[in-house]
Amino acid sequence: AELILCSLLNLYSCLSRAAMPFGLMRRELACEGYPIELRCPGSDVIMIETANYGRTDDKICDADPFQMENVQCYQPDAFKIMSHRCNNRTQCVVVAGADVFPDPCPGTYKYLEIQYECVPYIFVCPGTLVRVLDVSSVKEAEHQSGAWCKDPLQAGDRLYVMPWTPYRTDMLYEYASWDDYRQNRVTTTYKLPSRVDGTGFVVYDGAVFYNKERTRNIVKYDLRTRIKSGEAIITNANYHDTSPYRWGGKSDIDLAVDEHGLWVIYATEANNGRLVVSQVNPYTLRFEGTWQTSFEKRVASDAFVACGVLYAVRSVYQDDDSEAGGDLILYAYDTRRDAERPVHIPFPNPYQHISSISYNPRDNQLYVWNNYNVLRYQLEFSPAQPTNEPLSTPLLSSSLSPLSSTVFLSFSPSPPPSVTFNPAGAINRAPAGRPFTATGRVSRGVQWPPTHRGETVERPCPKGSLGIASYHCMADEVVWNPRGPDLSNCTSPWVSQVAQKIKSGENAAHIAAVLVNHTRGHVYAGDVTSSVRLMEQLLDILDSQLQALRPATKDSATRNYNKLQKRERTCRAFIQALVQTVDNLLRWEALDSWQDMNATEQSHTATMVLDVMEKASFLLANNLYEGRFSDRAPNVDLEVYVLNTEMDIRDLFFPHSYDSDSTIQLPSATIKQYSRNGQVKVVFALYKNLGSFLSTQNATVKMEAEVKPGGRKLAVNSHVISASMNKESSRVFLTEPVTFTLRHLQLENHFSPNCSFWNYSERSMTGQWSSQGCKLVHTNNTHTTCSCSHLTNFALLMNHQQPAYPGGVQGLILFVITWVGMVISLVCLALCISTFCCLRGLQSDRTTIHKNLCLTLFISQLLFLICMENKHYTVVCPVLAGFLHFFLLSVFCWLCVEAVQLYVLLVEVFESETSRRKYYYLSAYGFPLLVVAISVAIDYRSYGGSPRACWLRVDNYFVWMFIGPVSLVILLNLAVLVITVHRMIRHSTVLKPDSSRFDNINSVTLLLLVTLTWIFGLLFINENSVVMAYLFTSFNALHGLFIFIFHCALQKKVQKEYGKCFRQSSCCGHASSTGSHGSLKSSAHRGNNRYYSGSQSRHSRIRRMWNDTVRRQTESSFMADLNNTPTINRGTMGNHLLANPVLQTRSGSSPYNTLLAETFNPSSPAVFNSTGTFRNSSTDHLLWFFCCYIYVF
Repeated sequence: AELILCSLLNLYSCLSRAAMPFGLMRRELACEGYPIELRCPGSDVIMIETANYGRTDDKICDADPFQMENVQCYQPDAFKIMSHRCNNRTQCVVVAGADVFPDPCPGTYKYLEIQYECVPYIFVCPGTLVRVLDVSSVKEAEHQSGAWCKDPLQAGDRLYVMPWTPYRTDMLYEYASWDDYRQNRVTTTYKLPSRVDGTGFVVYDGAVFYNKERTRNIVKYDLRTRIKSGEAIITNANYHDTSPYRWGGKSDIDLAVDEHGLWVIYATEANNGRLVVSQVNPYTLRFEGTWQTSFEKRVASDAFVACGVLYAVRSVYQDDDSEAGGDLILYAYDTRRDAERPVHIPFPNPYQHISSISYNPRDNQLYVWNNYNVLRYQLEFSPAQPTNEPLSTPLLSSSLSPLSSTVFLSFSPSPPPSVTFNPAGAINRAPAGRPFTATGRVSRGVQWPPTHRGETVERPCPKGSLGIASYHCMADEVVWNPRGPDLSNCTSPWVSQVAQKIKSGENAAHIAAVLVNHTRGHVYAGDVTSSVRLMEQLLDILDSQLQALRPATKDSATRNYNKLQKRERTCRAFIQALVQTVDNLLRWEALDSWQDMNATEQSHTATMVLDVMEKASFLLANNLYEGRFSDRAPNVDLEVYVLNTEMDIRDLFFPHSYDSDSTIQLPSATIKQYSRNGQVKVVFALYKNLGSFLSTQNATVKMEAEVKPGGRKLAVNSHVISASMNKESSRVFLTEPVTFTLRHLQLENHFSPNCSFWNYSERSMTGQWSSQGCKLVHTNNTHTTCSCSHLTNFALLMNHQQPAYPGGVQGLILFVITWVGMVISLVCLALCISTFCCLRGLQSDRTTIHKNLCLTLFISQLLFLICMENKHYTVVCPVLAGFLHFFLLSVFCWLCVEAVQLYVLLVEVFESETSRRKYYYLSAYGFPLLVVAISVAIDYRSYGGSPRACWLRVDNYFVWMFIGPVSLVILLNLAVLVITVHRMIRHSTVLKPDSSRFDNINSVTLLLLVTLTWIFGLLFINENSVVMAYLFTSFNALHGLFIFIFHCALQKKVQKEYGKCFRQSSCCGHASSTGSHGSLKSSAHRGNNRYYSGSQSRHSRIRRMWNDTVRRQTESSFMADLNNTPTINRGTMGNHLLANPVLQTRSGSSPYNTLLAETFNPSSPAVFNSTGTFRNSSTDHLLWFFCCYIYVF
């Protein structure tokens, strides 16, 4: 077995060098009395290569000349001491001094110089668990429940213990060794920032992870810095005794570690309280994969993860002795295969109250807390056998760096498939039937074989590169990862050659020039990452080499001047090479190589670019003889200033030498604020094509709406512009804000700009976008201006909405529906406007309302079409948005005016002789004009600020200048209509017939139709939804058609007016008014003869005539009578009564005939030109009723 293990380790060494062609040597130096910090990214650990404590050079760490004379000072045990302190740790801080190193030469001012590499910590999976051995260590504790563990990524015997007491657990105890723990010698006590639920804590890479009390949050607390460095929510997880383990103890959320990294074990309601296990990135707390199982969580006493397999333990407790013999591991779920595995492994349980089980991948032991006793179990795995499975790297580590990853070797009796790593948020379920596979394909120059769902296949990198490439088959859709294969470990042969030059100690500027030549050609994803790391190493080497060029007091002035000149020339050459290298990596041809990285690697590499460029620029500023340096490339622009603050200083503008659409202005007051010894150093930089690789996940910016999966998402939509002073930190805070303007890279489907900066950690080179301290000053469709109270790297984050219908059949259907619907509506509205304007017999207050309503609707729809197509015009678009705002408000105002008119006609017995039209015009046009004027005065720039149309901005809530007034008008409209309908129903008489109800129904329906139409229209503009598009276009066509049908086509008065026009046009000249009058007389004469044939039926005929008159008044609309001109009614009624023999005496000389004739035939213009009022008509009706009454009696 040892031979096999050694062979596999040798094999790993070979393959790892293929995937990682070199180990980048890092160098750190600290003078005596100062600390030196060694750190490695991700889960990589430190491997000390050389260590020197003493003095072998008289030019390093200047001090008193007497203390620098001895250059033969050397501590031979320095390497051993540093290796013991720092090897296999991700971070190490040592103070150079006698407290750590024995003094080799008292009286000499010494320094500590370290060279180290960051290498992966090798976790070897021992195979399949087959047996839990007896207890190997026992110690009695003071608490019945608790947990204890070791940090698998740190060497040594350090233990971490957390006794658990309900609602009072917030302390973590560190012990240097097992012996110290047995003797209760606490090394360090940590006060956690919040109390802990349950016993499921772990310590991983120098940080403790635990479940925050009464929440579903997991907290990361850094034990080195003693600050909370992260907190994440486990979505939908049950917590606080909702789904605990059998023993209770608020153990709903349990954390675990294994060879793959950090895991969290919990239950959800969606999975019916069964176990769910998720893999978590320990550095970003991002969930990398989630697996649902079928095992009830409350049945388990505890669970742990080993080699990617979840094991559930069931044990007997003191109060359930009936289950004797039930202590065993009875369930396993293999996350690599997405499959359950039946197991039956006895589990020793001597004390019958297990409250925690933790697995340590470093020593392959279980750390158990059992009823006042802490125990440690050895595990037995299946014999290690060679496997054909390719060596692979866990996602959590490789996502940080392809050159620094935790290697995982799997041993199993039979060759298992490749290790499965799942995309963020994916939920894997065991396949119900036959496994599916993705078909083989060729991508990025590599032949990929058919692969099972949820698996990752690995193949050698494309021809001409070294390393291993991987490609993931998605578990849910059974397709290859849409991002493409991961080529992060693929590097060109020249990378190892440049690394060798660095190790040989050649001039840093010369090596940088060589790097420029190599990156001009084709680069792979690994080349990009390696180039950035090489630049970081070259920067350290340059800094060290510049120490030899420092002026010395023993040298002549000329020699010191030459040294200064050479320092500046060297720095200039290096920074120029650096700019050219970064430009090569950001050119369009190289962007595909960036896409071949995973998202975390992209963000990490892009952050390193920003950091290296800034550090190199300040190194140049420290050696700059002249006051300004600038270097410009197609994708990078850099300017460095060294300013004398004792002289007058003006505001600094960047770029300085040319006009640019991305600029930044630094106030002079801010520059003087950071003056140091009369000087200030300022660095500006502009990066193109870099922002898209800085991840927008976990961005803390203001969102217009919640980002929906598959819909909106945040995207960097500008270049990255940088400003910094004196390099005191990654963020420099200002008393007077800095102002910058950035151009929008994409104009389509991007909206709601957020002024943001990249907030990153210089230690881990990970970061996130934040808008803290920044505010938006002005924006339009192409540019945004921001101001921030600090200096760092800035960019614009915008909501990106993928078009719901980018093209195809659906896009064509919507296009047709939109335009057909608009045309139908506009044609109908045009016919209504023509009808109400051209037919003079329809003129009334209500007709005026309908006419203006149709006109404003017509203009609004026309403007809407224009605004949808002209959103890119910076001058026209705001004007169109203002007019659309005005006319849409006017539409709703005219609807409200109609409701008021209906109410007035219902409650007034006699219409006012003076028209209310001027008040209606003032209300329906004055109120919208006032709202628009106020809106313009408040923020005229927000007109035309919507990304999809010429409309009002939504992100700053300016759209409420429309929504608020419209809501008020709609509420008022509905209130008036409700009062009108209520009054009509309550006081209904023969003079208030059913047609008035019909008018109210028409008004309510039209109000709802118009309101819904434009609600759907605004949602369509804002959401770009297919459903909203269909609803808007359909309703938009309906309301124009509705107005035409119910206010024109079905109105009897309109029909009569159109019929009269047709008759006049067809019968013109055929009949005269005189002939018609004679016919009327003849008819009346025949009626008189019939009447005189029987006088006894006089009273019955009067009664029938009265009933017919009342019935006709009841059937005719009270509102329609108002639409009819009074003279028409009056003339028709008069002609009828004059011809009616009932009202004529036998002699024809009754005085009532004369009265009726004068009443119903006054001297007035022609009937169809009359402009009488309803008051006269009502008086005539009453007079007619009075005459009938006198005549009958």
